[in-house]
Amino acid sequence: MDKIKSLAAAAALSLVLDAGCENKDNTAGKDYGDNDPNLVACMGDSLTMGYMCDGAPYPQRIAEKTGKNVINYGIGGVKSDTGASLVSSVVARKPAYVCILYGSNDAISYGFVGPEGTVNNLRRVVNVCRANNCIPIIATIPPMNGSHAIFNGNATVIADAIREFAKLENVCYIDLNKAFGDGEKHLNPADGLHFNDAGGELVAKKFAAKIP
Repeated sequence: MDKIKSLAAAAALSLVLDAGCENKDNTAGKDYGDNDPNLVACMGDSLTMGYMCDGAPYPQRIAEKTGKNVINYGIGGVKSDTGASLVSSVVARKPAYVCILYGSNDAISYGFVGPEGTVNNLRRVVNVCRANNCIPIIATIPPMNGSHAIFNGNATVIADAIREFAKLENVCYIDLNKAFGDGEKHLNPADGLHFNDAGGELVAKKFAAKIP
């Protein structure tokens, strides 16, 4: 009987953790304190900045889809440690929601960062957001192909680590690594790393679906 109760409790915990993640309504009703409900911040690297995208950067598309003001904090070439350093400045602007996409450059510099380093940096970002009543929405990194295919194995490992971190810490997340599949339809064929128009659109839809 005790064993059955333990299994039931574990199953219930698993459902709670999963419900806090890939559930489109899981930011609704959360307390954002005195932050601006009409302000969203997007943190990330060149994928967020919009480099090589043959359309509008995804933060701009989020603004169009949600009707909210969106600040793009994308900086080309940076790793997740930049997010950990930048987040205090971001939350000082008082956004109700913070969309977070770091890790692709960590995958490229895998020997210097690795999944543990990425998760530790993202934990810092999430903790600062939560301490300031900003609601974090984190993304797994997309796959890589073309001239960056050599790094795709690293990207998969880091995406898996981000996903498990989000589940464990009950952070709202979007799973770009799964949504993009092999990346052929969503990545710029010139480098297989940055988003094309379809990729930027998909990211915007995924993030926007989490923002009431």
